[in-house]
Amino acid sequence: MRKAISLLAVLAAVLLATPTPTATSAPTEGGERVDAPTDRVGTLETIRQRVVTLTNNRRRAHGCNNLGRNAALDEAAQTHTRKMANRETLSHQLSGEASLGTRVRRAGYDWTLVGENIAAGYPTPEEVVRAWMGSAGHRRNILDCRYRHIGVGYAVSGRGTPYWTQVFGRR
Repeated sequence: MRKAISLLAVLAAVLLATPTPTATSAPTEGGERVDAPTDRVGTLETIRQRVVTLTNNRRRAHGCNNLGRNAALDEAAQTHTRKMANRETLSHQLSGEASLGTRVRRAGYDWTLVGENIAAGYPTPEEVVRAWMGSAGHRRNILDCRYRHIGVGYAVSGRGTPYWTQVFGRR
């Protein structure tokens, strides 16, 4: 519990001290609205790929193989990230939402091993990957050589807060 409170305190401090990307409002599926990033940090695809590249750089330095992008994991990560941004809540399982394993299977990925990293308030892929590497649990997911695939989600809330998700999987 202390770790969770400490993590929330750190996230709150980062949110208050970190500039956020410029955003424009865009509709999403289901009638929800979430702000979408503009070119300050790049397109959604370039942002997602940069997170994968940075993650794979860390994995190779640790002796792990690269993770391959997986469309189903991208979908699961992006859907969860949009929901967090819409609710302006950082959570591995939002109220009324299925568990990670169920979300990933529904997206079309039949897994034998699955994990997730989430974050909020970090404006760039470099900063969010650096933050994950500075956290024991998140770092453990990134450096777990058993994972083979990755999906990435990124969305910006109405208040301009960037939200991030990495979903790791193995079939």
